[in-house]
Amino acid sequence: MSENLFREERLQLIMDMLNAQKKVFVKELADTFNVSASSIRLDLAELEDRDLINRTHGGAILAENISGDYVASKSYLNLREQTFKDEKQRIGQAVIKLINDGDSIIMDGGSTIHYVSMNLAKKRDLTIITSSVHILPTLMEIPDAKIFLTGGLIQREFEDTIGEISISSILRFKPDWVIMSMDAVSMKHGFTTTDPSMAQVKKQMLSVSSRSIIAIDSSKFGKVCLHHVEEITGVDHIVTDNKVPEEYIDFIEKSPVTVIRA
Repeated sequence: MSENLFREERLQLIMDMLNAQKKVFVKELADTFNVSASSIRLDLAELEDRDLINRTHGGAILAENISGDYVASKSYLNLREQTFKDEKQRIGQAVIKLINDGDSIIMDGGSTIHYVSMNLAKKRDLTIITSSVHILPTLMEIPDAKIFLTGGLIQREFEDTIGEISISSILRFKPDWVIMSMDAVSMKHGFTTTDPSMAQVKKQMLSVSSRSIIAIDSSKFGKVCLHHVEEITGVDHIVTDNKVPEEYIDFIEKSPVTVIRA
């Protein structure tokens, strides 16, 4: 395997191997990625710092607290839209109640955001910035909305734009709201996602927006992915369904975050 992988790509592959094999060895990883053993040890130290693994003599295993909750990847977008469909539809309807006519919104893609986009026509004179090619046809049907597409490299699996061009475009805006989904959320690890490029897009969208809405169904709670985006208490609103474990509701309600169960 090429040594020219970005480090985050290598970390992702190490986690994929751990998820499949339950343990890895430094020498095996060094040979696989054609890098030095010291580089692999640094990688394992980084993953341990993220509480994803426990290092052992000569290798590593998955951390006990996440071994059953780690999400390495996700299915294609059209399949995800049919999973927890009723919950996502209710979430989409609830999100729109937070938005006022004339607001500006930045949105990424994702199956839950698809259902949010289907409800935006209920509002007037919106300005919508999106990185998602997937929801663009739905947004184009809103006659009085001003729509900006961030551009960048199209990631076919997620139908979203990523990379430097996308990030540069996002930084040009100062919207009232960011509305986004997440792949996983836990009290300890916060909001995480499976893809490093999407993590960067999400972070930048959060950074430029005045207020934030995370639209996330209950199946994502108690899960963790490799790439951190934000702490669970670092957003303004979490809109979810009524099946979220009560310990999460109690945890969130003790913070400034507003949680809405649709």
